[in-house]
Amino acid sequence: MAIRNGDGYVFSTTNNQSTLGIQKEFADMYDGAGQDTCSPFKVKNVQEVTVGESTIVTYEICPGTFNNLMPQVYNETEEVFEYLDDLTTGYQLILDFASTSSCIVYLRVGPDATTNQFPPSAPISPYDPDDPYPTVFNTGGTLPTDTDTYGYLALAKVNSLGSGVYSVDQYVTGSLWADRIKLAGITARYYYARI
Repeated sequence: MAIRNGDGYVFSTTNNQSTLGIQKEFADMYDGAGQDTCSPFKVKNVQEVTVGESTIVTYEICPGTFNNLMPQVYNETEEVFEYLDDLTTGYQLILDFASTSSCIVYLRVGPDATTNQFPPSAPISPYDPDDPYPTVFNTGGTLPTDTDTYGYLALAKVNSLGSGVYSVDQYVTGSLWADRIKLAGITARYYYARI
């Protein structure tokens, strides 16, 4: 097997040792380019919106894949679950800031209850709230604990800084591949890798 030189890098082998030389800087996804840049699962455009006499906090999330599947998220307006890549650009999702000053946006996924396939290749239709298909949720509390039924992965944490200002701690910055390992007598373990 041979690795060839490419744009921005040089590969060489000497005395059975390999060297990869980077000739260009990697693009920094947090370069201040603005809120409109997108990377998989990026939470952005957090803002307060007035609806009637209430103020809600909304956000956008960029599409990303999980084991080559497009996760779903709940569309509050239509009251249906939609794939992340089907959301209209600029569509705002509602964050749960009811009792705290931060909110965790997370992915929930589990094995198919019948086949034990992880994750299931398609969501249950019509939607079932216990569907193990990869789905994005958010909570004003703590991230749920992994169980045999579901694994939970924090994608980002949104913090209220006061006066309608919010910051985002982004934990996941790329699409994901995952595996679930379940042994007798212990809770299933979930392992994630960025791809």
